[in-house]
Amino acid sequence: MNHNYNILPIREADLRLASRMIRFTIQKSWNDLYPKELLEEFCKKYTVPNLRKKSKKSTLFVAISEKDILGIIGLKGNELRTFFVSPDYQGLGIGRKLFEKFEEEAKQRGLNEIKLEGSPKGEPIYEHFGFKKIGTIHKERVGIKYSDAIMKKIIHY
Repeated sequence: MNHNYNILPIREADLRLASRMIRFTIQKSWNDLYPKELLEEFCKKYTVPNLRKKSKKSTLFVAISEKDILGIIGLKGNELRTFFVSPDYQGLGIGRKLFEKFEEEAKQRGLNEIKLEGSPKGEPIYEHFGFKKIGTIHKERVGIKYSDAIMKKIIHY
């Protein structure tokens, strides 16, 4: 399988495929972590119209091949947001390349640290990228309680 792709800022033409990839990733990667109702609620955050709104408030980069969106990462203020790699392409270094682009953007903005709220599944991945857990945030959606890790990374220049 050929894995030629580029990391580029998201464009309007990418929104449909990016939305589909994110929702597929949520359903497939988190199905053993959260109930179905909560997964459906998470997916609503990434419809094309909602992703379009995010793209206006955040800097989003996509890993894009000739035919598909393989992954996405976003920077809003000093926060890592919207970081997904399709399950079909995980383990191939795409998340690493997305994160390198994200960190490059953070450095260009002169940020000293970056923060995130991450799921239990994402926590070890973020630790691999140098984040440290600094707390836990308790949340509730559609009457279902869950927790995310609050993590931060100091940016070294």
